[in-house]
Amino acid sequence: MANYLTGKTCYLSGPIQYALEEFWRAEPIHILTERFGINVFDPFADEKQAWSEEISEAKNKNDIHQLVYISKQFVRKDLGMVDRSDFLVAYLPVGIQTVGTIHEIINSNNSKKPTLLVVNSDNIADIPLWFFGFIPQRYMFAGWRNLYDYLQLVHDGKFNDDDRWHLPCGVI
Repeated sequence: MANYLTGKTCYLSGPIQYALEEFWRAEPIHILTERFGINVFDPFADEKQAWSEEISEAKNKNDIHQLVYISKQFVRKDLGMVDRSDFLVAYLPVGIQTVGTIHEIINSNNSKKPTLLVVNSDNIADIPLWFFGFIPQRYMFAGWRNLYDYLQLVHDGKFNDDDRWHLPCGVI
């Protein structure tokens, strides 16, 4: 067994501000860490989420200066973690607005990292159309199970012809 993903870092992207499924992150985090030995950065679990009260207060007071300050901290920290990650997994539930996730996907893709998109549907055609213009179709998955099956193949060394899986030490 190759274990190519063990010790690698994944950024787990997905809706936070408008998330309807609050606890969608638990299963992928568990499987990525336990099955593959991947280090997962979950922005929802980050200490900056404690700022939600300050954000609500700034919105109520229409304190744009404070909203700008807080937003810049979020963006800087999250995009910094995308930069330090080996790959990104983005959850795109159908019909849920998400702006930060899109920014993270674009940054990851522009860095030529494997940028994996998961939709909560049986059809990848439910992924927003724009992504088909720049994300390779092989990185799009209808449901988590399909993503895990793909990652198992990567973990086993089956994608050494995919130039995006440039992992340190020439492992793939």
